[in-house]
Amino acid sequence: MIPLKRLFARCSLAWLLALLPALAAAATPAEQVGRRVANAFNAHDPQPLVELLDIEALNRTIVADMGLTPAQAQSFERGLRNGMRQNWEAGMRLFAKRKGVAKYVRAGDLDDRSYALVRIEYGDDDAGFDYLELYLSPGQRLYDWYTHSRGSLASTSVRVLAAAMLKNDSILASVFGIRGFGQDDIANVRQFTAQFRAGDYAAAHRTLELFPASYRKTRDWAMLRANTAGYDDRVYRAALEHLARHFGNDKPVQFMLIDHYFLREEFDAAVKAIAAFEGTIGGEDGATNYMKCSCLIAWKRYDDAVKACRRGIELEPDFKSAYWGLVSAGLTSGNAGLALAGLSAYEKAFDMRFDPDKLAQLADYRELARTPEFAAWAKPRRGAGK
Repeated sequence: MIPLKRLFARCSLAWLLALLPALAAAATPAEQVGRRVANAFNAHDPQPLVELLDIEALNRTIVADMGLTPAQAQSFERGLRNGMRQNWEAGMRLFAKRKGVAKYVRAGDLDDRSYALVRIEYGDDDAGFDYLELYLSPGQRLYDWYTHSRGSLASTSVRVLAAAMLKNDSILASVFGIRGFGQDDIANVRQFTAQFRAGDYAAAHRTLELFPASYRKTRDWAMLRANTAGYDDRVYRAALEHLARHFGNDKPVQFMLIDHYFLREEFDAAVKAIAAFEGTIGGEDGATNYMKCSCLIAWKRYDDAVKACRRGIELEPDFKSAYWGLVSAGLTSGNAGLALAGLSAYEKAFDMRFDPDKLAQLADYRELARTPEFAAWAKPRRGAGK
């Protein structure tokens, strides 16, 4: 059995990429843009993303109010453009290492702007989900994007990095809401971004503690702290506890708090956080229903868990995790028929056959394999393989 996953991704690749000057969109409808972005992730190919980006629009957003001359703004734009391929290639390597899978979810209008929603599912030991909202200009070109695990726009993240590189304390003070941003503070911002981009999350987490006291009282700092805490479960739980205690009612943090409530076994609160998160992304999808299913299994509300996973399958018949949710519900509740129905549904959906003898050797399936239901299910499959 595939174990229940951590409900969302920590130290998300999507946030890392937000620090790298690189996403993109073409003059196509929002749905096509979303699909192109997802396909580029899955192909580990940065070129479609490079071609999609409205670099001029992103650059204007980043350098606004930075006091740059036109020549400096153009130079900054060239830096963004020139750095894209190298940054995306590095990001794609990390995405591949984490066995990431991206999927287009939906497109529509949000706050008078066109957007596409892409979900990322990770398959490594830090398995979970993340969501990217891709914002399009009237010409259907991508000019910014929002990462839900980070709770921040990419333009804001890159702007902080740019201001630190330029040692522009007035811009840093504006971005962080801090007056009197000193040279030591600038050095800490630059050090943090370098550590985060290098994947040294423990060091980045420690550097955050050196940020000005006034900034450490903000939600943005709490979100960053949770994003960098995944290197250690104890540190991670403490960061989520701080986020929940100080900003638990804020909409942008509900996605992060799903994991907090799940780890604390406050399953009712976790399900409510998932519903609240759905309200921010335009509705449910297969993954949000799988997350509900996972919480409800842990809560021992098996009937409701089954309904949630079946809803996930209904919405996304190719979403494998929802089928494993059904299997998990059956195994956890001791319902052999349900577990086997989940396995059979998986076989049908993905045109394959399980080897019952190999399943019976797995610890999670040994009890199931002793049941008469399993014997009847296994009989026609013996020797069939996959």
